[in-house]
Amino acid sequence: MAKTQRKDNGLVREIQNILLEDEDFLRRIVQENLQKILESEFEDYIQAGRYERTEHRKGYRNGIYRRTLKTRVGVIELEVVRDREGNFKTELFRRYQRNEKALVLSLVEMYLQGVSTRKVKRIVEHLCGTEISKSTISNLSKELDENINKWRNRPLDKSYPYLVIDARYENIREAEAGVIGKAVFVIIGIDAQGYREILSVEIGDSEREDTWSEIFRKLKERGLKGLSYVVSDDHKGLVKAVKREFQGIRWQRCQVHFIRNFMDKIGKKNSKEYLEMLRDVFNAPEIKSARERKEGLVKKLEDKKPSVADWLDREIEFCFTVYSLPIEHRKKMKSTNMIERLNEEIKRRSRVVRIFPNDESCIRLIGAICMEKSEEWQSGRRYLNMSIENEVEGKKEPDCVRSCRGRDVKTEVYEMANAV
Repeated sequence: MAKTQRKDNGLVREIQNILLEDEDFLRRIVQENLQKILESEFEDYIQAGRYERTEHRKGYRNGIYRRTLKTRVGVIELEVVRDREGNFKTELFRRYQRNEKALVLSLVEMYLQGVSTRKVKRIVEHLCGTEISKSTISNLSKELDENINKWRNRPLDKSYPYLVIDARYENIREAEAGVIGKAVFVIIGIDAQGYREILSVEIGDSEREDTWSEIFRKLKERGLKGLSYVVSDDHKGLVKAVKREFQGIRWQRCQVHFIRNFMDKIGKKNSKEYLEMLRDVFNAPEIKSARERKEGLVKKLEDKKPSVADWLDREIEFCFTVYSLPIEHRKKMKSTNMIERLNEEIKRRSRVVRIFPNDESCIRLIGAICMEKSEEWQSGRRYLNMSIENEVEGKKEPDCVRSCRGRDVKTEVYEMANAV
């Protein structure tokens, strides 16, 4: 065991020495991997590998051209394959550089406005050189902002039966107010084919009802249609805006947020037992058994935690809306975990900046991240099988979602629950 540990420590030190002594080590790793991506992308385009004979081939190689790419590990040179028809265009540079530009611009703006740390200054000088003018930054940001804003305001020409909604907060500097926390609103749609797509990225002062309503109205103006189901946290302003702007849809309270709220109310003592009981409620295979398990938890809470028992009995019904969906959809649509994972990616990038110099800088970086992620989802695997017949407590429905009825969300949920 000791020998293995010494061997592992020796390997770590060897890697550290390589990184310290060879400044080009990381650059070569990035270069080699990006070159492999380019090669794979071209082979997918012509549907054939190098020297492969196949009847499915849709093109042939016709030499290469070299292209440089600025990255956080330095400038690298890549070989891009040409096809005979000249139609092949790689997505690698567009996606990679958009994200890189957004981060670099955020750092540079901090540097120019005198709010950067030594670390930020070193990064900026390494990426952009020591001579950085405001006109250079203006030219860099103009093209990037145009692309991101065009994407953020694109027409929505598909149906999106499901929406997942959440907000996170970022520190943004304002001239008079100083540094304040502002909400970044993100809305993800699941289209009628089951693919995920980020539909909206907006910044606002707070999660008030009128702010959310304005965001939802913009979505409708862009063509949002076919909506039947929304999952979000229980923020009052958000829920009121959903009920006002999307009358008749079904609203699901995020079960993960509900568990957190429950744990805050219950306290640490005996929390493990209560937590297991609540999870057992949410793991019920059908709404009838979920309600039965809920009654057991409420009864157990009544003696020691009567206020929590009342709260749970009153509020948990809105966590059961997910039972109106196909069984195959429920696990992924019972919470906002999808956005939580996206938020982790945003946090990883934005913490490098720490304080954004303005709203534009914030939306530039987060918009670039979301744009890249949305494109990845659209070209990747299907998230949900939307062709499944809906079975709600054994009652088959022809569509994967019920039609909107134009009624109050609360009435809809209670009718669904009491119909069992």
